[in-house]
Amino acid sequence: MKVIIAEALGLRMIRDLQQAGNREIGGVLFAEQLSEGEFLILEATRQRFGGNATTFRRRVIKARKEVRALHKSYGGIPERYNYLGEWHSHPAAAVHPSARDADTMWRLLEDADGTVNFLVLLIARLRDQTNLELSATAYLASGHSLNCDLELQSERM
Repeated sequence: MKVIIAEALGLRMIRDLQQAGNREIGGVLFAEQLSEGEFLILEATRQRFGGNATTFRRRVIKARKEVRALHKSYGGIPERYNYLGEWHSHPAAAVHPSARDADTMWRLLEDADGTVNFLVLLIARLRDQTNLELSATAYLASGHSLNCDLELQSERM
């Protein structure tokens, strides 16, 4: 699976992570499916509150509202534009999912009750004040997980 992040979104994430400092932040990912297994992240919402240095608490009602609003703003075409998964920061840890992160993603897949067959978790942190470090892991309904290929897309073409 390949996940592409537009340069402008990457820059916005850097600013958000700088502002958050040592607190975890996160939100939902909304993407366009470009081809089988290839997704361009269009939006990474920001739930700034509820995090501390090692935990980000997802606000379920807010996340659902954000996904509905994104569906509406992208024309309600779920075959092309849809919820891809979640993201959050690890300001003081590696960008690999923790056991708690994996449990959350498995639970979200379970809660989807078969309406989705995978979700992606993107984890971000600043390596220094300006360099974004990212990982993406897909959690499959089959019970497997896999690392995604990540690409930061330059918009200067």
